[in-house]
Amino acid sequence: MFGFGKKKENPDRAAFRGEFETMTTRLRAADDVVQIAVGHSINMAFSMFRQTHATPQAFKRLATTEQFAYIGKLTDMENRLRDEKGDVAASLGFGLFKMWVGTLASNDNELERQFSDELAYFSKKGNLPA
Repeated sequence: MFGFGKKKENPDRAAFRGEFETMTTRLRAADDVVQIAVGHSINMAFSMFRQTHATPQAFKRLATTEQFAYIGKLTDMENRLRDEKGDVAASLGFGLFKMWVGTLASNDNELERQFSDELAYFSKKGNLPA
């Protein structure tokens, strides 16, 4: 009733979750072309992820240093897409995917499910016919 006994969310986790929610809320309000482009880049990022890690569980078993190195590579790709290619939608897709990978690295199953559900929404939109 008054929230007694309710565990308070860590401020860093709350900020991370809030940033993701803000980005996806704004993206859902964008036109379909933008959502499709972001979804397509999420699909590309996930395809690349599967080539090296096969499954989220395999990624979780990696050493923390290897997990952070992979997140660093995603950051580099995100920045390169935005800064060198001028592809903001693709950059955003990689950024959202990177945030999901961050939930894997932190072993936060609740956020992993939440982020995964949002990514799935955009991923479906980004499935382009061959």
